Amino acid sequence: MEDLQKDNEVISLKKIIIDYIGQWKLFVACGIISVLLSIVYLAFYPKTYETIARIKIQEDKDLTGGGSLSLGDASGLMRSFGLNSSAAGGINVDDEKVTLLSNSLLSRVVKDLGLDVNYKYPYSIEDLYDETPVFIKLDSAFRANLIKKLDLKISRKVGNIIVEDTKEDKKYQFASLPCEVHLAEGVLSVSENPEFSVKDFSLEVTIRPVSWVAADFSEQIEVEEFSKTSNVLEIFYQDYNQKRAKDLLNRLMSIYNEKNLEVKKKENDETEVFLSHRIDNTVSQLLAVEKSIEEYKLKNRMTDIEYDVQFYAEAMKVYREKIIELEAQNMLINMLDDYIKDPENKYKIIPAVLSTTSGDGENPVSLYNEALLEREKMQKTSNKDNPLAAVLDKQLDKLREGVLVSVSNARKSSEQIMNDLKSKETEILKQMGNVPTYEREYIDLKRQQEILQGVYLILLQKREEIALSNGNQQEKGFITDEAYVNYKPVAPRKLFAAIFIFLFTLVTPVIILFAKKQGEELWQEYRNRNTQI
Repeated sequence: MEDLQKDNEVISLKKIIIDYIGQWKLFVACGIISVLLSIVYLAFYPKTYETIARIKIQEDKDLTGGGSLSLGDASGLMRSFGLNSSAAGGINVDDEKVTLLSNSLLSRVVKDLGLDVNYKYPYSIEDLYDETPVFIKLDSAFRANLIKKLDLKISRKVGNIIVEDTKEDKKYQFASLPCEVHLAEGVLSVSENPEFSVKDFSLEVTIRPVSWVAADFSEQIEVEEFSKTSNVLEIFYQDYNQKRAKDLLNRLMSIYNEKNLEVKKKENDETEVFLSHRIDNTVSQLLAVEKSIEEYKLKNRMTDIEYDVQFYAEAMKVYREKIIELEAQNMLINMLDDYIKDPENKYKIIPAVLSTTSGDGENPVSLYNEALLEREKMQKTSNKDNPLAAVLDKQLDKLREGVLVSVSNARKSSEQIMNDLKSKETEILKQMGNVPTYEREYIDLKRQQEILQGVYLILLQKREEIALSNGNQQEKGFITDEAYVNYKPVAPRKLFAAIFIFLFTLVTPVIILFAKKQGEELWQEYRNRNTQI
């Protein structure tokens, strides 16, 4: 029984093959059509090449990390407070890939290169770049008002320039170039290309919103890691116009560096303002203390008390240095606390001059600043109704509370140590019953002076570092390879044409014959039903 079923299947398959062979003319016709279509594809499809660029993402280098700057005791104080160096955060390559393909970054590239304006000759499938006979320049107001695609037709006949708005059916005629066309969106300028002068021409011009063009490029440009162990990113873009592709990738990398420098400069400027304000306050306090010392010496007829109190100065030296460091640290902590609690600074970057560390080794100030930069980045790249904005705001509030708790804990710990040191100092002072009261008071005044001097040197050094950083900023992305074009075209592909010929020649006749057979069976069934009725 099974053998009989297999024989029937073999016979049916042979019958189907014989029936298809009998329709060889249809297969030949489909083959000829597929060959002609492939020839048209290979002949008229523009040769497209892949353009490649490479950029290395670099870490921010702290100027004080190598010990190139030193201002005496300030370096020791800064090491005690954990301010001598700020370790550069690790590079997140995925974040940099998102930044390179962000709409805001690509929009700047589109504006700089004028890629929101497309030129094309009638009945042509290729867009022009720098070979166009005229250029159209758009101002910022025009781009801001443009919310839909604008189709224009520009031609020159017998010396007259005709600009036609095809959708609005409006024509504007000018005697010569350059000229200005006043549209509902604004004013656009039309000027002649001096490097590609044509007597008479006709162009189809399409103007699209910058964000639309940037979104298209975001899908067309590919950014990949060179390897899992490197910080090098490879950028790929395919275009039949090689110059446009190279200009696009080179300008993308250039603007990426410019944007990172702008962000870094803004952060440095805000920190420098903070430091300058604190330096002015510290100088005022230092002058007041020095004046108090001068008045105290005159009142008590002192000359050089250091030699008079040399006996106990050595015994108190160790405690004194530690108390000075703790006093300076308390002052810095109070500065940070006042800055954070100020409502005007709620969503401002906390200056990197101050730092606190939580129990697990993380820096709450750095975490808060990173979250704040993410919030600013999201606000620039998304609309206001984005639900992630509310999540980020809540996260920022929690991180800000963590900073406040960390500052409070640091203050309590410092005060506890301070009280312990002062109690030990008091025990030493009690042993000096013959030391006049004015000597102890003078020590307090001198201690305040040294504390303020230490704080002044710390703040001054950080301000100088920021000033040097602004003057010699390192680019975020080191351009390893400027954009270059691969010599092998990616389109049209002969392999694709061959696959198309093979599939079209075999599949299309089968579909046609199957559809024909099904149609005949349905028609025969329909006729049989009518005959029975």
